[in-house]
Amino acid sequence: MNYIKSLRQYVGTSPIIAPGSAIIVLNEKNEILLQLRSDTGDWGLPGGGMEIGDSFEETAQKELYEETGLIAQELKLVGLASGKELYYKFPHGDEIYNATAIFKATAVKGILKQNEESKDLKYFPLEKLPDLNYTTLKLLENVGYIPTN
Repeated sequence: MNYIKSLRQYVGTSPIIAPGSAIIVLNEKNEILLQLRSDTGDWGLPGGGMEIGDSFEETAQKELYEETGLIAQELKLVGLASGKELYYKFPHGDEIYNATAIFKATAVKGILKQNEESKDLKYFPLEKLPDLNYTTLKLLENVGYIPTN
């Protein structure tokens, strides 16, 4: 079931509140894992929307595995982000206000593999990040991984 997709049948592209999780994965060089998103064409954190009955932690685990092939052996909640600054309009017109739990995966196992939601998966040094999507920029600012503008 896709909760957001089912809501869209009733509200069209109108703004909705979208609860979800984002996951920060750092490698041994302290580089951050990002995905080149197929829906927006820019780089973002692995993560996604919550499904009915799921917790924020379950959402984080599922999204990390679906989008990267990695399994978080342990998650640590590092922040929450919501409000007007997390409004986003997708290129196809859907509008959302994200309400996101931000986790750090303290240990992961598995082999990186992308799915249809990603054009690429890559680790980047925190001081040399690519063009980030707006939501990822705000989430990383919120938890202090990049300075606020």
